[in-house]
Amino acid sequence: VIFIYYTQFLLYDRVNKLYEDEGLMEKPLQVWWCLPIFFPFNLIVGLRQVHFLAQYLYRQRGVTSPPLDLVADFFPFIQAPSFTWQEFLLTPSLWCSLLSNVQKIDAKTLPEPIQELMRK
Repeated sequence: VIFIYYTQFLLYDRVNKLYEDEGLMEKPLQVWWCLPIFFPFNLIVGLRQVHFLAQYLYRQRGVTSPPLDLVADFFPFIQAPSFTWQEFLLTPSLWCSLLSNVQKIDAKTLPEPIQELMRK
C-alpha cells in the first residue's frame, strides 16, 4: 500500500514538473491530495493527473485539436486550473456540468465547525 501511494505521489509531482518546465500554467495538481486520509481528493487528483498528462502529451506531439474529453466536460474540476480544497467544496459548478448555474456556496452559511475547518 505504501508503494502505491509513494508512486502516485511521484507521478503527480512529475506531471507538475512537466507543466512547470513548460511554463504554461502553475502546477495543476495538489500532490498532497493523494494521501489516503483525503480519499475523495485522491480520486480528484488522479482524474486531473490523467487529463493534464494527456494534454501535455498532445502538445508535445503537435496535436492542435485533441479529441473531446467528455468526462472532463461533465466533471469540470478535471480540467479546471489549480484550486484549493476549500474552493472545490464551495463551488458546485466545479463538481458537475449539471450544476454549472449553481452559485458559489457562501462559507458563512455553513455550520460553525465547518466554517472553522474551512479557515485552515
